Formats: sequence, structure tokens, C-alpha cells
Amino acid sequence: MPSVLADFSGRFSVAGSERDGPAEGRIVLGEDRLVLAASEDAKVTIPLTAVFDVAPGNEAAMLDAIPGTPVTVAYENGTSRTTAVVAAEETTIGKFTTVLFKALLNGTPVTLKHPAKVGGRVLDTAFKGGLLSLQSGGVVFDTDEGPVTIPLASIVDFDRETRAVDGADRPVLVVSHMDTGEALTTLAATDSPRKLSILGRYLRQTYDTLLESLQQISLSEPETETLATLYSTGDMDVSLTSVLEAKPQTVKRILHALHQKGLIESGENNPVLTAKGQIVVNQYLERVNS
Repeated sequence: MPSVLADFSGRFSVAGSERDGPAEGRIVLGEDRLVLAASEDAKVTIPLTAVFDVAPGNEAAMLDAIPGTPVTVAYENGTSRTTAVVAAEETTIGKFTTVLFKALLNGTPVTLKHPAKVGGRVLDTAFKGGLLSLQSGGVVFDTDEGPVTIPLASIVDFDRETRAVDGADRPVLVVSHMDTGEALTTLAATDSPRKLSILGRYLRQTYDTLLESLQQISLSEPETETLATLYSTGDMDVSLTSVLEAKPQTVKRILHALHQKGLIESGENNPVLTAKGQIVVNQYLERVNS
């Protein structure tokens, strides 16, 4: 193995293997392969070029539960598809999963349109080439015009659609994210549908965690109204007390509560929505318009 990126002891189970139940052994991740070794003579080698999905938890219904925190690796094995579940301590699996995603995605050529939209305004931005890399807390697209960084915590929504890219219909990821209170949309395409799916899975992990955290937040009607007002006014220099028809002290108290809940941050003129705040407003507008 040319270079070892991760090497730890854990448990693993591979669908279709002759072994009855999970095995204990070494999990070794290299630049081009993942090796699950119960012993020197009993190894399963998974080329990274065969991996098409990485999912937290045990998503392989045919495999028994394994003690510890599991992650499922789905890959092509000849003409069929199969899965391996790796489990260890939560911290270890968290680091391993991050390194695995980097090994799978770093250096992937991308075709990028950024920004494709600012707020609700569609821009005539041209697609340009770049290279994808995963860095601490964000996705970076290195282009000739400089890096385009999308912090994971800024992502409001994303979807997979078919769009015209350089005259041909191609699958793209449509990523909506916040930048200092401004809603941006970025389109990213890769030559490999497999890599695009893995990137989508990587983004979904953080997005799902963000949605789960929002379930713990309760808002009063004045707080929801204030968020909707900030969404409507953006960072314009307007008097929030006038728009909300509330006393300055009341508005200050509401803004403080929203800031404590991670829904707003400081802008140039007025507070602006964070990604969490934008998601809350989106959900509110969907309820109102349904």
C-alpha cells in the first residue's frame, strides 16, 4: 500500500463473505484501497475506485449489528454490488469517515457555476473548471480565478438535478448556501456520476445534522416574525423597530434570543440570517404558502 491514511483496530462485516458474523481486526485505508484484515491470510481489499457510497450507521440490512459506531461502505465487486460495515469507537469512526471521503473526492475535476443565483436572482454566470477538495469544515473548488469555498455549516439546501452544462444535459448538484446573510446557489458537475453521488452523500451528512439540531429549537411568534422580516429586508439599512412595530427594547431582546439560538449573526447594517435561520424561514414560508 503506497501511503497509509488510517490504521486502527475495529470490527467489520462484509456481505457475502464466508465468515459467520463480524470479525475483529485491522482496518487500513490507503490512497487507493481499503483493507479489512482479520488476519494476515484473511483480508478483504476494496479498491477506492469501486466505492460508490459511504453512509453513517449500518445500512446493510443483510448484516448483523456490530458493537461500536458503524459506517457502511458500498462498493462494486465484479459484476455485483455489495457492502461492508466497519465499526469502532465513535471518535475513531468519525475521523476515519472524514479521511475516507477525502481519499475518494480530493482532486476530482469539477465543472462549476458560481454563483448561479444570488437570492432569487438568476445570473448568467459561465461554467468553469476546477478541482474539488474537502477541507476542515468545508468544500473547496480550486479554479483559475481563485478558490470557491462553501462552509458545510452554511448549506441551506441541496438537490441533484439535470442541467445544461456546456451544451449537454448533465447531472449536477445544486447547493444553496449562505454568505454573510446573502443566499447563494452554486452548481457543480463531475465527469463521474459516482463521484457526484459521493459528494452528495458527504454534504447530506452535515445537512441532516443541521436539520436534527433545528428540531430542538422552539420559537415564539414574534421571533418567527422577526426572522421573516430579516429575510425580506436582507442587510438593508432599515429600522427593524418600525417594520416590526415593536419597542426598541423588545426588538433587542428578540434579536438576542435569535442570536443565542444560532439563527442570526451580525451584518453590515442589521443582523442577517445564518444557514439555520434561512432553513427555519424556508420551512415557515412553505407552511404559509401550502
